[in-house]
Amino acid sequence: MSGIKTDSKTETLDKNFLPRSASFNFKCTQCGQCCRNVAPADKVLISTVDLFRIAVLQGIEMTEVIEKYCDMVPGGESMLPLLVMRERLDGSCIFLKKGKCTVHEAKPLACALHPLGRIDIYDDETDSQDFHYYLKETSCPAERDQSVTVQEWLDAGDVERYDSCVRLYKRMASVCSKIMHALKTDDERREMFSTAFFMMYAKYDIKGDLRGQLAQNLAFIQSINPKIAFDKSKLV
Repeated sequence: MSGIKTDSKTETLDKNFLPRSASFNFKCTQCGQCCRNVAPADKVLISTVDLFRIAVLQGIEMTEVIEKYCDMVPGGESMLPLLVMRERLDGSCIFLKKGKCTVHEAKPLACALHPLGRIDIYDDETDSQDFHYYLKETSCPAERDQSVTVQEWLDAGDVERYDSCVRLYKRMASVCSKIMHALKTDDERREMFSTAFFMMYAKYDIKGDLRGQLAQNLAFIQSINPKIAFDKSKLV
């Protein structure tokens, strides 16, 4: 499979990728255990898609979702503004109330996927891009007497409905990161950091089509530095 570094972790995941027809035993009881005492390394990254879904559910703007429920952290190698889900003082998820998720119908895609993980893989031999799924290690006390296929789990969480939007969001992040690395001064990087935040997370109307808005914002970001290679056919 081309376009992927063949380190030991990737090779291990490659051997354990699950086809959508594969079954695993898991039944979420909505106990809230995975929403408590989240380790710093396991904090949930929030994408534009997550913000949009939550904003639509609550009938508020995406910027208000950010203000109420997210913390911004600077990305390391990417040099981008990243959003993580805020926690309460007791270490539980900000959306957890009386042991239940208050945005269950629009919870972040990472939460909807659990206990599955996925990797977006581009194959340069076939010029194709697809999500590959694997079963994560988890101490979740979920019931294990119910068999479900990967596809059934994805359908239950309405995950694939937003796959094209997730890919556009990732492409925008990639272009923004390349621009950040190409800039020469701190002032330029600070300005680009603010622009990236605005275009990645804020410049959206929850009453509009998310995919179209992502494509428009991505095109604007690309226009900032046209020297950075970008295949517009990927937007189709």
